[in-house]
Amino acid sequence: MSGARTPKLRGIQALRGIAALAVIAYHAARHLGQAVDASAITRFTQPGHAGVDLFFVLSGFIILHVHRQDIGRPQALGRYAWQRFARLLPIYWVALAATIALMLPHHGSEVTLARVALSASLLPVTQDPLLGVAWTLQHEMLFYAAFALLIVSRRLGLACLALWLIWGLAQGIGLVPDLGLPRFASLFNLQFLFGMGAALAVDRGWIGRGGLLALAAAGLLLLVGTMEVLGRIDGYGNLARLAYGVPCALLIAGLAVWEGQARRRVPALPVALGEASYSLYLFHLLGIGVAWQVWLRSGIDTAAHLASCYAFLMASALACGLFVHHLIEVPLLRRLRRRAKSPREDDQNATSTRTVSV
Repeated sequence: MSGARTPKLRGIQALRGIAALAVIAYHAARHLGQAVDASAITRFTQPGHAGVDLFFVLSGFIILHVHRQDIGRPQALGRYAWQRFARLLPIYWVALAATIALMLPHHGSEVTLARVALSASLLPVTQDPLLGVAWTLQHEMLFYAAFALLIVSRRLGLACLALWLIWGLAQGIGLVPDLGLPRFASLFNLQFLFGMGAALAVDRGWIGRGGLLALAAAGLLLLVGTMEVLGRIDGYGNLARLAYGVPCALLIAGLAVWEGQARRRVPALPVALGEASYSLYLFHLLGIGVAWQVWLRSGIDTAAHLASCYAFLMASALACGLFVHHLIEVPLLRRLRRRAKSPREDDQNATSTRTVSV
């Protein structure tokens, strides 16, 4: 990409914070539900797993938004690869190391050299990484590789993305057999393409009234989430990937246009959470686990103080992620960027999910 910086969209950053909060709320409720009857909380937070869908769509949008000028320019591949490596892997390896350290005393038999290597590489194998939420990062790696093909050759990259789209849809509706490659053929991958479509629509000026589109998309997402809470749709099924993914893309496109049309004031709190969203995603389960042990040792009756316990788990998850972000992730990224040999645009916006996972 050229030396010019890509404008930072605070609204998109805020959506990352909202996605992270949704996933944390989902996991905190399910952790609590394993010990006591927390059905009211788990039912209400059930759609929180769709934060993963939002993260994936955001990733597709951001990568094309930031790297669109690199498409068809093989000389940009090295810079792109370095940026993706620096943003995704180092802090993930910190989270993986912490996970392994916690597993060794009681689950040491699961920590084999082969599994550690596969987890560290994020290769899209069928077995989940040792850090459970990192299955979403395997999808991220696939998408980054597909986009790298676009950089090497526009024609080759478009052919790969088209094949990915056709195969994913065909397997999703049962037209082709499951080859045992869930990461390659999952409909989750289509959500990256939805995000790229949103970025293209914004770049080409196809959207006039962004605020209205964003409001309509938010309402549609609320409707889908309500239907899941009521048991009308299976939130983990293939249909849900479309039901959540398409409104997410419309929301992102509308919000980007709305913000770009004038100087908009985006609330600072969700923006700050968005900047820390990757650390929040990677470390929130650690925060929940620590908080749960503290709560148990306090002797407080969990069933009688359900809301307080849930709030404590949420607060601990947020504190853990924010702590890692400010004290480890930010300094680590700063050092990696200083080591880079060529100028780089501000890439605080350019990561997913980091995706988030359930």
